[in-house]
Amino acid sequence: MCIFGFLDGRYGKESKKSFRNSLRVLEEVLNKKENKPYYFAWVNATCEREFTEKFRVEVNDIPSVSVYIPSKNLFTNLIGSFDSDNINNLIQKTLNGKVHLNKIQTSDLRLKEIKCSDIKEYNDSFEDDDILNELKEDIKRKRLEEEEEKKRQKINEEFKRKKQEKEAKKNKDKLDL
Repeated sequence: MCIFGFLDGRYGKESKKSFRNSLRVLEEVLNKKENKPYYFAWVNATCEREFTEKFRVEVNDIPSVSVYIPSKNLFTNLIGSFDSDNINNLIQKTLNGKVHLNKIQTSDLRLKEIKCSDIKEYNDSFEDDDILNELKEDIKRKRLEEEEEKKRQKINEEFKRKKQEKEAKKNKDKLDL
């Protein structure tokens, strides 16, 4: 299952604020343990309009979310406010078969090679965008934290194992006496 976030990627002040808030909501959904086995992505809906429209999301509806089931070429869209509770609810309802699903043609379901900076509404590249850099740093920091936690767990397990071996040896030595 894939969860697509359709976001306002324009460069204006309000758009940037909406984009930042939307990414935080998606990150909150992504970090929920039950959502780990699913794929998450976001789409610049104001630039990738053709792709966005295939999921029946209008630019006036963004930010929005679509849950896509690639094995069946089906999708459903978020109805209601763009917040983590509603998105998580949509994911659960989709899993339980309690939403209306729409067919989608996947033969042409690809992002085009569009230079968003060439679109009139853009006046700068997203590569240098502070919001994206901040998000990249957050993701990098979380990965490092997860790696550190795994290392700590491994050290703790090794310590426990050695302690158990010592105890077993001590008990064996007592029995030999």
